Amino acid sequence: AGTGTGKSSVVRELEHWLLNNTEDNVGIIALEEDWRRTVDGIIAVEYSEKMHLKEVRDNYTDQQLEEMYTAIADNDRLFVHAHFGINDIDEIFTKLRYLISGCDCKWIVLDHLHMLVSAISEGDERRLIDNVMTKIRALIEETGVGFILVSHLRKLDGNIGHENGAEVSASHLRGSNSIGQISDCIIALERNQQSDDKTEANTTRVRVLKSRYTGDVGIATYLLYDHATGRLKEISEPDETLEFERPDYDDIPF
Repeated sequence: AGTGTGKSSVVRELEHWLLNNTEDNVGIIALEEDWRRTVDGIIAVEYSEKMHLKEVRDNYTDQQLEEMYTAIADNDRLFVHAHFGINDIDEIFTKLRYLISGCDCKWIVLDHLHMLVSAISEGDERRLIDNVMTKIRALIEETGVGFILVSHLRKLDGNIGHENGAEVSASHLRGSNSIGQISDCIIALERNQQSDDKTEANTTRVRVLKSRYTGDVGIATYLLYDHATGRLKEISEPDETLEFERPDYDDIPF
């Protein structure tokens, strides 16, 4: 997806789903944010609250916040890479192997590819992406891990860009054709962030560009973002309205 489209929100919903609907361990390497922000994002999905905002966190006691953290992160199933601003590519691949083999992670989320490539100081971007994608694919084939990789898009020519809801194609993947060729599935997010229509501006089209498993492509669904809760909900049509509800904290068992 393009910048600001909501890649991180979608990824956090996926991470939360994996933790709640499978028994698999999940490893996360988010190179653009501190590990605490990553954990806060998953907690935010669980409780439908924007937990990364101080104004929201101030509504809870320290004990409640500790219980929230323990319920989500302190369970030997979620492993988040604390990179401390150091993104050496060899170190990242060492951590990937450790997450898969040492921590028994069945799913890896890497956000995002181009941040990883930028850690390599020399060479053109296309060739670097080719090398990184080949290494990732080899790791997947060797271990059988499920790998969710976030990718940016190249800037489009003309007046309508991805920030204005332009339809995404595989040729828009930034830097190298190997991203599309090596991946088993490509899912694109499209949203007109600048629309005057509030519903349209907050609705993301989910488009399948490639599915090696089934061959099905095209619009898969629509996701409506609620600013009050920070949550995404699936809708059948862009003009459909939904009520968002936060869980009552007192009713949440730990």
